[in-house]
Amino acid sequence: MGSGKLSNLRILHLEKACYSKSSLELLESVGDVDYREFSTQEQLRAHLEDHSYQVIITKLGFYLGAEELKNQDQLEFLLTPTTGLNHIDLDYADKAQIKVLSLKGESEFLARIQSTAEHTWTLLLSLIRNLIPAHKHVNQGGWDRIPHLAQELNTQTLGIIGLGRLGKILVKYAKAFSMRILCNDIDSSVFTDEYASYQSDLNPLLEKSDYVILQIDYRPENENLFDKKIFSKMKDGAFFINTSRGEMVDEAALVEALSSGKLAGAALDVLKGDSAWESESKDNDLLRYAREHDNLIVTPHMGGYGRISIEMTRDFITKKFIKSI
Repeated sequence: MGSGKLSNLRILHLEKACYSKSSLELLESVGDVDYREFSTQEQLRAHLEDHSYQVIITKLGFYLGAEELKNQDQLEFLLTPTTGLNHIDLDYADKAQIKVLSLKGESEFLARIQSTAEHTWTLLLSLIRNLIPAHKHVNQGGWDRIPHLAQELNTQTLGIIGLGRLGKILVKYAKAFSMRILCNDIDSSVFTDEYASYQSDLNPLLEKSDYVILQIDYRPENENLFDKKIFSKMKDGAFFINTSRGEMVDEAALVEALSSGKLAGAALDVLKGDSAWESESKDNDLLRYAREHDNLIVTPHMGGYGRISIEMTRDFITKKFIKSI
């Protein structure tokens, strides 16, 4: 695109309700914004076959790849207010010369976004204190604490795999709860003086940690990183938390670790492929297990879905786009 103010861009917007009035006005000042809501991937794909856009503002829940974008010859920008990008075919976008604008790499801005870290800690506490089965018990007329004996965090060991932005926030939470902390990251430069004492190789972390939180970026080489072999190395009776991406976990191996008693429990905000799910879950071994067992909590990829974070991230991606044109 050329420099200077542009107008009359054809913009498809899939997430109007999450954008502030000021952000919507900014977008409307540079083009004709087509606000749409789709219930399924098929509906989106069919719409894109018959309508042409220069800009698509997408969200988690839909996948944009070659099949969806094959008729979008005029498409120049894809906007996604996310750090993870596995709901977009980046290779296709690169070949088609489509510029993908996201939150990935925006470290200074993201340091102020803590919703996912808060959700991770909420899952951990909910799991180990048996909050969900206790709540069900009371709703069914019970008032017996005996079946709901809680684990505690004080003096226990937390293993954090991935010491990025969120990992460092979780370290602060763990310190506030007087926990022992072990951290592992393939990038040794993250272990500055403040974090150097927490550095650990992966195997000792797995063997010693009462609670393990997976908090790494998705990369193809990390597919099924947590498999049967890795789960077998974890401390007996440990708890596992994942709020990063579901693709990093071998789901059958996790079901086996839970059902065998190797792990005492797990809490997940992500499942394989869920970044392309919209409104309804797909058939999944972990979901089937969770419906029948109280030692697995699953939430619908809502870690970053906090009121403050939503407004900040949508405003940021909008302004980033305006600067790009």
